[in-house]
Amino acid sequence: MAQMLPMVQIIPDMNLAYDPVTGIVGASLGSGVVLLSMDEVSEQVAKVELAADALIDSLDPYTSPVDSFPGRAGAHVTSGLLTNAVYGFLLATFIIFAALPLLQLLGVL
Repeated sequence: MAQMLPMVQIIPDMNLAYDPVTGIVGASLGSGVVLLSMDEVSEQVAKVELAADALIDSLDPYTSPVDSFPGRAGAHVTSGLLTNAVYGFLLATFIIFAALPLLQLLGVL
């Protein structure tokens, strides 16, 4: 037998309660029952969960980017390698040109 969860009081003054099993907000006491559907909220939560899953998947460099063409798996690894190569080249060039006056003063050049 399924376990019945208790109703969660949302607004006690208006006797509104939330049923966690069905996702319906309604009157907790009295004969006049007001029912509100949580389907639209559940749909929006599902969209947010998909976006969160895509964000988690983007942390793996071997997955393909979201909404990309097929065969793009590993694009993050390639872009990371190229970016680091360019940054390394620029940093080494800057260090070499910054060291030239010091090397001239020491008589190396």
